[in-house]
Amino acid sequence: MSSPALKLILIGLIAYALGNINPSIIIGKIKGIDIRKEGSGNAGMTNTIRVMGMGAGITVFIVDVLKAFIAVKIGISLGGKYGAMVAFACVILGHCFPAAFGFKGGKGVASAFGAALALNWASALAAILIAGILFGITRRMSVASLGAALAYPLLIWHFAPDYLYFAIAAAAFLMVMHMANIKRIAKGEEEKLTIGGNNKTEDKEQTK
Repeated sequence: MSSPALKLILIGLIAYALGNINPSIIIGKIKGIDIRKEGSGNAGMTNTIRVMGMGAGITVFIVDVLKAFIAVKIGISLGGKYGAMVAFACVILGHCFPAAFGFKGGKGVASAFGAALALNWASALAAILIAGILFGITRRMSVASLGAALAYPLLIWHFAPDYLYFAIAAAAFLMVMHMANIKRIAKGEEEKLTIGGNNKTEDKEQTK
């Protein structure tokens, strides 16, 4: 496959397929739980921790990071800088809108970290450090995620400026995926993270 366009299409398909691997949904099915009908209804790490406990949440985080990291590394190997960006975008889309699970997945935070780590490790580690500090202060994963997303374009601008415009787009996408959280934060209604409590107080969030 010598055509650059065909290579990018192949990269996109591989990345999207990897994004469809949703450990939150899979672990839930093993436990007899539909994670998308519990807690916030989101098939991601935070809701997994709330509903199924810390062990399941950590497993979800590791798998989501690894699948996105691998996808972007494949993109870099096959298509260089443009392949990396296509893989980054498609693995996140695959995670958030998985065809294998009715196009309803997670919000893409852990996967975005894995993809960012493969794209430029220094900016990704700086972003997760910011997220960790914000979580430590607020105990709210959404605040940590949004803070890291807002900081990411500035970090990329410093460490890998070639990806600046892509980083802005990625951060904007994550902001849109967290719109329900942003509204709750503005109202002072965002819940702190609980472990294995099957927290039903959050509004059901639908990814449209």
